Amino acid sequence: MPYIKVQGKDIFYRQNDKAISHRPTILCVHGAGGTGEKWANQLSGIKDYHLIALDLPGHGLSEGEAINSIQSYKEYIWEFAQAIELKSFVITGHSMGGAIAMQFALDYPDWLKGLIIVDSGGRLRVNPVMLESLSRGEHLLESVQFSYSPKAAAKILEDAVEEMRAVSTQVLWADFQACNNFNVIESVQRINLPTLVICGQEDRMTPVKYSEYLAQQIPQALLALIPDAGHMSMIEQPEAVNKAIMEFMHTL
Repeated sequence: MPYIKVQGKDIFYRQNDKAISHRPTILCVHGAGGTGEKWANQLSGIKDYHLIALDLPGHGLSEGEAINSIQSYKEYIWEFAQAIELKSFVITGHSMGGAIAMQFALDYPDWLKGLIIVDSGGRLRVNPVMLESLSRGEHLLESVQFSYSPKAAAKILEDAVEEMRAVSTQVLWADFQACNNFNVIESVQRINLPTLVICGQEDRMTPVKYSEYLAQQIPQALLALIPDAGHMSMIEQPEAVNKAIMEFMHTL
């Protein structure tokens, strides 16, 4: 798995198969407190396209510090894309990553073939109690269950709690601050790109109405609702999400 320098720091990224790098590329951006590993099921399950999933700065195996601004994360993605010489690609983002992807589509549309938004919204308000807890260094372990469908297996929830426990509260605080300050509700109509909006039907963090709004407001948007999935639809129902992504890619 390779690293590349961005702003003088080593940024770690995964890719499914460098041998197919001549095929259309999907750049995957993870959510708050996550890593590119969240896209493991897409990296292994989508064979027809070149997928790249990076760890944002301060996350996972990447150097640097987490950033409390979607705009700044977007600039980081732009510099990363330049560093690995991506020319025209599809950007996909989950939750906070969806916010970053939307901001990228608004500011750098000429770099993109398309946009995929997964379990996200045009505004991502965060409960102030959660922000206050994180500022005191307290993990939000009890919130993990709300990121998954009530039908999610106990093992999935246990693994998710352990993953969150391993993430610095400073990283989570910065990411949730970035989410809380994000708002493109009045701007998404300007996204003039083929767009796929994916949402778990049981998403309690960014409910279906958020995705329905995006699908209604973005002129070229399609909506894919994923049954038996919550906020982590690409982990909970990877086959359904992969199918939606591949069908979308085939239309480009």
